[in-house]
Amino acid sequence: MKIAAIRSSRAALVTLLLATAVALGQAPAGQGGAPAGGGLPPTDYAHMTIKVDKLADNFYTLTGVNGAGRTGGEIGFLTGPDGIFMVDATFAPLTDKVVAAIKTVSNAPVRFIVNTHAHPDHVGGDASFAKMGVTLLSRPELRVALVAQKGYPTDGLPMVTYTAPVTFHMDGDEIVLIPVPPAHTDGDTMIYFRRADVLMIGDFFRAGYPNIGGTVNGMIEALGMAAGICGPNTKVVPGHGPVSSRADVIAHHDMLVAVRDRVSDLIKQGKSEEEVIAAHPTADFDGTVLKGIAPYYDEGTIVRYKNADVFLRQVYQQLKPKS
Repeated sequence: MKIAAIRSSRAALVTLLLATAVALGQAPAGQGGAPAGGGLPPTDYAHMTIKVDKLADNFYTLTGVNGAGRTGGEIGFLTGPDGIFMVDATFAPLTDKVVAAIKTVSNAPVRFIVNTHAHPDHVGGDASFAKMGVTLLSRPELRVALVAQKGYPTDGLPMVTYTAPVTFHMDGDEIVLIPVPPAHTDGDTMIYFRRADVLMIGDFFRAGYPNIGGTVNGMIEALGMAAGICGPNTKVVPGHGPVSSRADVIAHHDMLVAVRDRVSDLIKQGKSEEEVIAAHPTADFDGTVLKGIAPYYDEGTIVRYKNADVFLRQVYQQLKPKS
């Protein structure tokens, strides 16, 4: 196995990441629970199960599910004689269940974990895996965001960072770590398993309207990059939601372009933020984009994924003239 093009440079502090995670009820300071002092009830980790799905000869996904339908971030892993390469680590309290689920298909050790972004439902288990000897990898922006989180365990900080594509050669596959422009966060990575033909895309493409913690134009560019990587049979695994296809990524990209342009036009007409939301510029997309949200987010979840309002506010704030 060899690692190519690992480089580390700039770092930009992401102060919104923890606030976003807490707003979503994902965790306080990376610990994987509900926000203190109210909000969503704590996730019932004790009764959460890990569903294992085989997507290719030696590639699997792990999905955490419970009775309320809430999930952690999707995990993907490649296994073989070189050990396991894993994408994301879901909530910290689920680590033992994740390890047990992996052992149902492989006794190989987990050697590497790369995170798609810094939210706790994707990085929560990193510290526990690091204590097992796993090497953690990420964008430098992601590492800085974790350092900024009060109480985040130092054991869970990435050991290797990269600012350009990185290729791992292991288990008979090529695993390409691809940084993308600021999209869901400013430290997003998508991971392509070439032989398995699986793209782990994190949360810049997922069920529901997007949460743009980066920029709307960056997300559009990132989706275009993803579509360019995908072939006709590529399995696209989002951070939350069903396995998708290149056509789904393109449809999401085109929706985002259309809504951005509509909001831009409304701003040029002098519309306020509330007037833009009232104009409902996502109306013709709602039936498709909001379909199937309930299985992934329970009834207490913030409206971000129930309708387009929060998404539209994000786009408006990014596109409005700066005073």
